[in-house]
Amino acid sequence: MNRKILVMFMTSCVLAFSAGCTSQESAPVDPGYEEIAPEFATNENEAQAAPEQETAEEKTEATAETSQSTTDETSQSAASDISDGKWSAYLDSSRKDVAGKVGEAGEPQAIIYDGGVEGDQLTIVGVLAPDPYDPTGYTQDGAHVLKLDDSTSYIMSGGDEGPETVTKEEFGGYFKNCLNSGGLAFDIEVQGGVVKEVKISA
Repeated sequence: MNRKILVMFMTSCVLAFSAGCTSQESAPVDPGYEEIAPEFATNENEAQAAPEQETAEEKTEATAETSQSTTDETSQSAASDISDGKWSAYLDSSRKDVAGKVGEAGEPQAIIYDGGVEGDQLTIVGVLAPDPYDPTGYTQDGAHVLKLDDSTSYIMSGGDEGPETVTKEEFGGYFKNCLNSGGLAFDIEVQGGVVKEVKISA
């Protein structure tokens, strides 16, 4: 009798203990929830950050395109429509307004009204005529930048002693001073895109 009571008592304790443990257990949790949630949050943050990143990339590309465009425009402005051959004009800054316009002789007026020598470049501002004459071959009115090198000859002609070869620095000074001369002749020969000879004569 006592043994039966003891067995029943122990069985009750086991059941009670099992029930208590069961009540303390939390509701079932999806084992993948903790892994999915952080991953989902990360993806969401990345999705939100993506437009900003794309915008930054677009800005970088736009800046690069603008820079390239600026570079192209600078190169174009420094280019010249003076091809290989001989060209001529008159140095006369007072006649800037008529450069390229048809004169009394019925042909465009080849006039240089500004320019200078700097480094390995000769800048001519105005209109030049091709030699031999071609009424359709005149340059546009504007700045023309030509390359100089060590083989370029700089000549001043018209003095009592005849043509004189001068240095690049000396020619640059003469060129500036003669721009308001009222019509000294300016002749230039270009070969391979480089000035072979440039001359100012009376």
